[in-house]
Amino acid sequence: MISKLYRLEMNENWRVARIVYPLMIFITAGAALLSLLNNPAISGISMFINILTLVFGSIYVIVQTVYNDYHNFQGKRGYLFRSIPAKSSEFLLSRFFYYLSFFLATLIIFTLLFLTVLEVNLEAGVFNIVWIFLSELVFTSGWGIAVSAYILISMLISIIVLIFVITVGSEAKLHRLGAGGPVLVYFIYYLVGQVLTLLSMVFIPLGIRMTVNPLNDSIVNVELVTEGMLKYFLDSLRLTADPEQVVIGIGFIFTQILLAVVIAFLTYRSFDKKFSLRA
Repeated sequence: MISKLYRLEMNENWRVARIVYPLMIFITAGAALLSLLNNPAISGISMFINILTLVFGSIYVIVQTVYNDYHNFQGKRGYLFRSIPAKSSEFLLSRFFYYLSFFLATLIIFTLLFLTVLEVNLEAGVFNIVWIFLSELVFTSGWGIAVSAYILISMLISIIVLIFVITVGSEAKLHRLGAGGPVLVYFIYYLVGQVLTLLSMVFIPLGIRMTVNPLNDSIVNVELVTEGMLKYFLDSLRLTADPEQVVIGIGFIFTQILLAVVIAFLTYRSFDKKFSLRA
């Protein structure tokens, strides 16, 4: 059932993506051919148009992904999905994989095409530089792997948040607001998330201490410490903080994960009460 629901969601947005993705590739190929003319003016204009196409094309696909999900479950196409006898967990998992598919596809296509633009116009071996950066700095370093994992987790949390705001923002008490319901729920989530992030950075005893060279402001050492930013913040107010050391609290990572678990539960409960036909 999950695969059936997934295909139904994918079909609607694929009508947009199958036009936008090839257009992005076609514009990039055209700009690459124009660069062979070795005319700086033409190359500059084509590169500018190419980058704009990639940026707005990617944004458009992501916006349409959210737009279609809203109408599939809460808007004009909701009657179709309401007639499918599936469990709430199946609906929600299909929506999650739907978002993940288009987010990853858009990210990969945008990244590859953008690097192609730089490779062709700058002639600096951009792909080779990126490969060296990833193979020798990111994936061979504990910090690099940790940052990569955090980026992936952040993307997954973003998907959970989008499903949450659309589902809860379309409940009966907010339904009269239309699309304003999800916007209002997202605004509340954002405010709560920012407050919790700030508090966790200050009070949760986990952080990164960076030692800075005062001569050129370069970072000479990074270490994980069991302290938040409270002591560093108070020392800064008293003007007694070590100018060569900076502490950044990272306890917000756990707060974000915990908040994602909470809103996932709230999403399931909201969806289960008003939408799912128990199979």
